[in-house]
Amino acid sequence: MLAVVLLSAAIRLGQTKPPLSEGMLLLLRGFHRAAASLEVLVAAWLGWWAWRMRAERPALARGVALAGGLTVALSALGIVAGRSPPPAAAMGNLLGGLALAAVFAWLLAEIRSPGSRSPGRSVRLWAPLLAAQCVLGAWLAVSAGPGFSPALPVHAILGILLAAGGIRLSSRSSRRAHRGAGIALALLVPIAGLTALQAGDSPAAAFAHAAAAALLVCAAAYSRLRPT
Repeated sequence: MLAVVLLSAAIRLGQTKPPLSEGMLLLLRGFHRAAASLEVLVAAWLGWWAWRMRAERPALARGVALAGGLTVALSALGIVAGRSPPPAAAMGNLLGGLALAAVFAWLLAEIRSPGSRSPGRSVRLWAPLLAAQCVLGAWLAVSAGPGFSPALPVHAILGILLAAGGIRLSSRSSRRAHRGAGIALALLVPIAGLTALQAGDSPAAAFAHAAAAALLVCAAAYSRLRPT
């Protein structure tokens, strides 16, 4: 699912200035469709497995149901909106893809460690802030223009706050690898965002920021926003 999100971002950015060649866009769309088809198969298999385990693992069954609903909604949105979706549809596609990637990350954690990590108190603070940051980022991505957007400074300030929170949560992890990866992601997202802002119309810088943000969202969902 993370590949679907990143390929979708690459296609969107590849249509900006300077645009990618038609051949490259066709190749990216092919990879995107293949990854999306694989995601549907995985969601279907998980649905069958979760249905069998619904009595023993009700939380897992609810998560799989949510993943299935998001998959159907995104598929319908993609069919209706087409290759050149309006801003509202493009924003829905971005946020829906991020939400689905986060659900899959949570499901992976739940499958590997069932019930061992319930959401901590920090979820009530950081999850809404992270969700708001994603909404602001999606809005800025689909409504980018020559004028100044008042959402940009809010997005920047919120990004700094989330980076500080991510570093604080990651530093409390008992696992060295998790601690280092969490701190690195928390720093990488705002650094990539600042680089993209300074680079102007650079699709590569914008893609790096989008990729780092998607990885951070998945990491947050996997960890339940608490030290591991």
